[in-house]
Amino acid sequence: MPFVSASFDTFLVAAAAVLVPTALFLRRQPGPLLTLRNALTLVVVFHSLSVLYTIILRWPPNIFRRLDIPLTTPSETIRAILLQHGGLPEATPLPKPLDALLTRLSSFDMRTLYVRFGQTVIQDCEYCSTFDEYLIFAAPRIALGYVKTAAVLGLTTIGGSGHEHYQTYAIAFLVAAFILEGYWIATTPIGIPRDGRNVFMWHDNLWALRHILFLLLPVGIHALPMSAPSLNPALLLVAIRSQLTKTHHQLVSMRFVHAAMQRQPALREASSEWWERQRVEGEWARSDEHVRHAAEKLGKGIQEGADGPAGRLSQKTKETLRQMLEGLGIVTA
Repeated sequence: MPFVSASFDTFLVAAAAVLVPTALFLRRQPGPLLTLRNALTLVVVFHSLSVLYTIILRWPPNIFRRLDIPLTTPSETIRAILLQHGGLPEATPLPKPLDALLTRLSSFDMRTLYVRFGQTVIQDCEYCSTFDEYLIFAAPRIALGYVKTAAVLGLTTIGGSGHEHYQTYAIAFLVAAFILEGYWIATTPIGIPRDGRNVFMWHDNLWALRHILFLLLPVGIHALPMSAPSLNPALLLVAIRSQLTKTHHQLVSMRFVHAAMQRQPALREASSEWWERQRVEGEWARSDEHVRHAAEKLGKGIQEGADGPAGRLSQKTKETLRQMLEGLGIVTA
């Protein structure tokens, strides 16, 4: 037994099916809860709930499908069926909007517009009488849904979301869908069988497809893998400059550290011991035939000649160290 109505209970179940997994997902995430990613997730969730509410509780009315009658049923017969379903006497007047709808449906051309634009447009537009007037009346209602979805897509692909490069494609796809739907509504021929049954209700079916698109597109974009955040060149240059300044200060202070180490016996002894250990290990490596042969093949030879180490790596290393020490003022040329 439904608590309120079958449709509202269905919406509550759908909302619970969306909110409970979302809450568990956000709760199990490491790090702080208040992040841009989580905020965008909530935007997508509330948009999805809004679309689900519209699909479940605000499905467009269709008197022919509701009463299961042919599209060619005369207006007076429809009036009698409505009074019979309501348990009312035959002379009971119908509500004014419904009575105006049945009056308009007396025209066959108006029934083709009913298939194209739906019952709500035919019923609500009191001044409309031609195809163009109904089209102008219906277009803003259709566009509003696309605008709201475009706003959600714009939020979910803002800078820092990791989906910035999807923004253009998502909006372009949405605009293309809007143009395609408008083209179908405006140009598709309406075919009504002689018995008036199995008519393809273009408005109702396009309405359903449109809202399924509104539901799935933001979720799909938000679920795509996140790309690495793009670095701001200005901020990157500031960071590089800061690091270079710090490195420069450290290199300049090396000569003072070198002089201070020589004045402290313990540091001088430890430094001499470290350099001696490095020298011994280097001699072990240079004395190994396999190591020297492999180094020569790689163009980093350490072969010793008559005047000492003559390998290319040894020469480059010595030259680099000499230039660094001269720049720091530790040694002179």
